[in-house]
Amino acid sequence: MSAEFILSFEDKDWYETHLEEIKQKIIGLKTFSVAEENEFRLAGNEPRNPGDWSYDVRLFLEKGRIFLEISAHPKSIERDLASLFEWIRSCTKISIDDEDGEPSGW
Repeated sequence: MSAEFILSFEDKDWYETHLEEIKQKIIGLKTFSVAEENEFRLAGNEPRNPGDWSYDVRLFLEKGRIFLEISAHPKSIERDLASLFEWIRSCTKISIDDEDGEPSGW
């Protein structure tokens, strides 16, 4: 079962004007796996078991927000997500909430 989070931007204009830069930051992550239109997948660098999913995280770049689906969070995924969120926070104010609207702690 996966956990779902919503990354919201206080300044929606910042998100829209920096969308390509956000995409490039995601693609530059060490755990980046594949992208299809506005869906980006991350896969941990740790050894995988046969039958495991081919990704650990899916990020959906939606209008005005980023929807995250986290299936697993090995250390490499935690590092990359923390790095991505830190970079975004250095540029603009964000909140990352769970599916119930509660702050996630990310």
